[in-house]
Amino acid sequence: MNKNRLIKISLLSLICFLLISISSFSCTTILIGKELTVDGSVIHAHNEDMGFTAVGRLWPVKAFTHKAGETLKVPYVSIPQVEQTFQYWASGNALSTTGLGISVEERPYDSVLVGMNQWGVTMSCNWMYSKEENLPGEGIRRYALRQLILERAKTAKDAVLLVGEFIDKYGQADWGGLDYCLADPNEAWIIETTSKHWVARKVKDDEILVVANYFVIKDDFDLSSKGLIEYAESKGWYDSKKGKFNFRDVYGLPERMNNPYDIDRENRAYKLLESKKGVIVPEDLFIVLMDRYEGTTKYHKPLTVEPWEDVTDKLLIPRTINTNLCQSSSVAQLRSNLPVEIGAVMWYAMATPGYSGYFPLYAGAYDIPKEFQNVNGSISPDSAWWTFRLIQKYGDTAFDTVYPMLKSFWLTYHANILIRQSTIEEKALKLIRDNKKEEAIKIINSFTFSEAHNILQQARFQLRHIQDITGNVPIW
Repeated sequence: MNKNRLIKISLLSLICFLLISISSFSCTTILIGKELTVDGSVIHAHNEDMGFTAVGRLWPVKAFTHKAGETLKVPYVSIPQVEQTFQYWASGNALSTTGLGISVEERPYDSVLVGMNQWGVTMSCNWMYSKEENLPGEGIRRYALRQLILERAKTAKDAVLLVGEFIDKYGQADWGGLDYCLADPNEAWIIETTSKHWVARKVKDDEILVVANYFVIKDDFDLSSKGLIEYAESKGWYDSKKGKFNFRDVYGLPERMNNPYDIDRENRAYKLLESKKGVIVPEDLFIVLMDRYEGTTKYHKPLTVEPWEDVTDKLLIPRTINTNLCQSSSVAQLRSNLPVEIGAVMWYAMATPGYSGYFPLYAGAYDIPKEFQNVNGSISPDSAWWTFRLIQKYGDTAFDTVYPMLKSFWLTYHANILIRQSTIEEKALKLIRDNKKEEAIKIINSFTFSEAHNILQQARFQLRHIQDITGNVPIW
């Protein structure tokens, strides 16, 4: 890379950091151990909050065999390619989109945010705040790590080790604090990272773990990078004579560790799920991810501006779990008692949950209508994401009327999906038991495709109806 390009990248990174420092980031993740769910599944729920202008998309990627000795270029390093990369579903940014820390560059390995691969390994990521310095344009970028997890990890623990290995070898570029939340049909893990260090722990089978935007691992980590404690001592952050090492307290920014912006929504999620322990189903997580403190004094309508922390603090209102910042919402139901092709299903909603319905993506499926995959970020009737975003945008102008109506509609619609799902899964499972796996996969794929198509058709009808209710002029 020439000197001028390095300077350009550094300047772009600096500008991003200056913009990023203005606001606080706000993804919310919930990991649930298999002893607390009604069917023994591990559940991984996530709202991906990216802001008003970050256009989203959903796409499948096929498994691929690579030549021995190949090198893979990712932002900002070159790494050895593996012989086999796995099939996966990815949700993330359309090309040339702008928004939360997004560059308008169109480069590979720089768009994946959430996903699930053929082994039922699921991945999401939350911004964190570390004392450790950022590495602008130096090391491996977070988007690349997310995609590499989906391409290479057979288990959640594999994903932890992969992230740890890359950070140990290259460092993590651009942002000095991230939490990767990971799950598979047997267990869930979190790995909390800085620019050069990391800790990880397994989520207990009888545990609910809610993650906002500050480190949650204390002294209870199962794995860590080498030199973690020694580095902290060299920086004056930790003195072994004064107590046990606590990653959260030692590496986390003090001003970020007890912030209502994070703690309130975590506590809200715990409260909503408390009475459900032992019988938790994905639909319980839909309700949590849709939550705006309904029925409490903290409830408030959506804002017309992006509700980052500086805005909510100024207006003296709480940060809700469900906001109009949301690019996608997902609830992965990972069942180990079924073949992974059927047992691992990610319920996925585009844009804001409640305005958008959840439909199933199976680990064994491989196709979806082209409108969901649209790589062009421009407003278009050919973009599923823009259909759902416009529903939210127009619906917010008559929120008291539109949102309750749609939320109720989608939950009822989902109940009908469950009826169809039961029949399809029974047929696919019988085919697998009869050694007709290819036929089973075709059935699962057809179901995934048709449910995505149906939900988009419903959304298009709703968009027209909401335009009539609110008086908004149709864009197309």
